[in-house]
Amino acid sequence: MFLENIYHIKTGIVPLDFCNSIIAEGMSSNMTKSKIQDGNKDNRSSSVGWLDNKKLQTSLSNLIQLANDESNWNFSLKEFEPLQYSEYNKGDHYDWHIDSHRKPYDNGMIRKLSFTLCLNDDYEGGDFRISQPHPNSDKVVVESFKPKTGTMIVFPSHIWHKVGEVTKGTRKSLVGWVVGKQWQ
Repeated sequence: MFLENIYHIKTGIVPLDFCNSIIAEGMSSNMTKSKIQDGNKDNRSSSVGWLDNKKLQTSLSNLIQLANDESNWNFSLKEFEPLQYSEYNKGDHYDWHIDSHRKPYDNGMIRKLSFTLCLNDDYEGGDFRISQPHPNSDKVVVESFKPKTGTMIVFPSHIWHKVGEVTKGTRKSLVGWVVGKQWQ
């Protein structure tokens, strides 16, 4: 699949009070040490809490659809998975990964779009990186972002991305995935 745009970024699209309300809800959730499906603990270090908040999903759905339209992805989207509040403390990171799975869910849905919403920017390190692979390994393009509070980055779930190591403070973000029917 060729995509002209591999990400969509909007700086300050979400106001500070909205970000602070997500932080409060996230911090009151049952935070646990993050895990990854393949079990390799060296790839990821952070704490997460799960938010099954339909009102929050509804608030974000227009922003996701805007990214889908403006990027000319035009993916058929159905619904959100539960949202993940993430905290990366000093030394935490998430190495290169994709968000899509090898097989569809039992209901036939697959992850189509992923997003990260930056909830604070009073930390160092923790940059968000996204990669556009190319068959010739010397042509890989990696872009790096240090998003400001309220910035949302949306990208197709099969695109490689990572969070660099936090060197000072705590990086707080809201991460989510939007699913739809399998590609036809």
